[in-house]
Amino acid sequence: MKYLLLLLLSLNLIADNDYSLRLAAGSASVSDFDQLYTFQGLDKSPYNSSVYGLEGGYKLMKNIGDLPFDLYVKGGLNYFDENGYQSNFLEATAYFKIYYKLDVLDNQLRIGLAEGISYATKVPYVEKMEAEVENDATSNLLNYMELTFDFDMGKLVSVDALKETYLGYMIKHRSGMYGLYGGVKDGGSNYNCVYIEKNF
Repeated sequence: MKYLLLLLLSLNLIADNDYSLRLAAGSASVSDFDQLYTFQGLDKSPYNSSVYGLEGGYKLMKNIGDLPFDLYVKGGLNYFDENGYQSNFLEATAYFKIYYKLDVLDNQLRIGLAEGISYATKVPYVEKMEAEVENDATSNLLNYMELTFDFDMGKLVSVDALKETYLGYMIKHRSGMYGLYGGVKDGGSNYNCVYIEKNF
């Protein structure tokens, strides 16, 4: 882990911040997506399943229409630890993400919203259990969304090497979009995650 953090910090030497690299970790939630983004429910799943991810991105547009919005294309791999309920597996994601940038108290806060696809080599156990309860289908390929909130650690502590290094909270979401993916109407899964992301 310390070598990955050193890599993230050293990326300052190469670049103009068109690329991003993110490390994330989180746990499954029993709360629905709308409960999570309104902070009405952060209940952890009783199955204690976890996810760990490495994702990269490229900035397609900066300050769209002279407004504080940046657009990225992103993708990566995530490892799901199923806590013994079934074998662990990998997930690949590909998505577009837009950030709203807000300058507050000499720092930059970002709110990000992503939309794309998720392919998991196994259906997550939490999704299987929800499908059983709701008599719903399951699918390896589902719609992918994430909502993120983060801030620039370098600006917070006034360390140049940490600038464009963001610490944040993410809601990671898979769903069938009311049956558009694999006939999954109400099922899916949500994960509460923390992450560190470096732009370089």
